[in-house]
Amino acid sequence: MLSLFLAWSPKPKRTQVLDFGVFKLTTPTAWHIVKRRGTDSYVSGLTNGSVSCWFDYGRYDVELLNDSNYWYRFSEDTVNGFPAIFSVPDSLHLGDVTMKIPRLASGDRFAIWASKVKDLSTVLAIHKSAMFRGSDSSINPILRELKYYDRTNADGKALFVENCQACHTIRGQVEGPRIQDLIVTRNADWLYGFFTDKSVRARDRLHQELKKAYNNIDCVQIDRMIKSQAVALFYYIKSQPK
Repeated sequence: MLSLFLAWSPKPKRTQVLDFGVFKLTTPTAWHIVKRRGTDSYVSGLTNGSVSCWFDYGRYDVELLNDSNYWYRFSEDTVNGFPAIFSVPDSLHLGDVTMKIPRLASGDRFAIWASKVKDLSTVLAIHKSAMFRGSDSSINPILRELKYYDRTNADGKALFVENCQACHTIRGQVEGPRIQDLIVTRNADWLYGFFTDKSVRARDRLHQELKKAYNNIDCVQIDRMIKSQAVALFYYIKSQPK
């Protein structure tokens, strides 16, 4: 089981700022930029020789494609003023440590990830140091272990396509409201109850109001859903740009 740090570690004394043009990262001095550009977005990275972080910056979406053979922990956070999703594998050598910011002030999206991580606190500190146009360094809360309690090995996108896409889209309306608007103040526990327990829906005022507004059409009930699937679906929706 992955043992995460109890509180955010202070920045190392010897740090530097790497300038990628459209954003900056603070890293230990052993790290340097690896130059590589994508076709439709800005793709590049940084490395200390043993571990590399890669990023994708642009208008095209980068999915959090976690291998369903392995377990991951998810957390919502704020990175210098921008809402972000963090994903950390239980076994660091079997998956990517990822941060995704669905929407920046420019309208672009940003994802950064590292594979086979040995020093989790350093990699997360680098990810969380990201500064963009419109960033607010006063809104960058301390990461704590308790934030990483949502755990899953399921495919959130597949669950969305199978159970939600017929009536909802991420950025528009089909037969139902835009799905991101429904979970702004929700969490994965609520979503699990919503799909598996009719009483949760009956008590939810917003759901009842929307049900009336959309011709009393209700969402499917998924009795077979397990908690880890609800976690995957919730964070897939949360990681999409608004």
